[in-house]
Amino acid sequence: MLAMSEQESGKPDPAFSSNAIHLVRTAQQIHVQLSAMADHKASILMGATFVIFTISIGQARTSAAPVPLLILGAAAFFSAVFAVLAILPATRYGQKGPLNLLFFGSFTQLEEDEYLDKVIGRLHADEDVFRTMARDIFQNGQVLARKKYRLLGFAYRIFLVGLTASFGAFLFEYWRDLI
Repeated sequence: MLAMSEQESGKPDPAFSSNAIHLVRTAQQIHVQLSAMADHKASILMGATFVIFTISIGQARTSAAPVPLLILGAAAFFSAVFAVLAILPATRYGQKGPLNLLFFGSFTQLEEDEYLDKVIGRLHADEDVFRTMARDIFQNGQVLARKKYRLLGFAYRIFLVGLTASFGAFLFEYWRDLI
């Protein structure tokens, strides 16, 4: 015998799939991992550029620095600046749009009791829980796209252009000395 549908049994159809929470949690975890990856890449680039910049400055102080070294040092400096900007935390958390109760920069503007009331109020319905989580995912994605990955891309491109220009200047000087 076939089982009765939920509507026939008097129970309402669930508003969300039983797997909805897995989708939202997975998206949230992916954003956290992407943010950590961006921070890690920026740290690696900063380490490399700081070493190159320090060596360039040291060489420039002891002798007449060759043009390729100056180009490489300048590219390393500007690349490091953009890498730092990519991971630099925001110090002002002006509220743009709805309050994100999952982000400390938003909820620290509230009193503790007000925060607790807002969180507890969102826990009564699955849709409110999902909206709260989705808002956090969206805002994290905005930070990743508009700040971290954009600035990190600039940093890597500057470094790549500097390496290429430095190599080109080295080849130019090398061939010029041969002729």
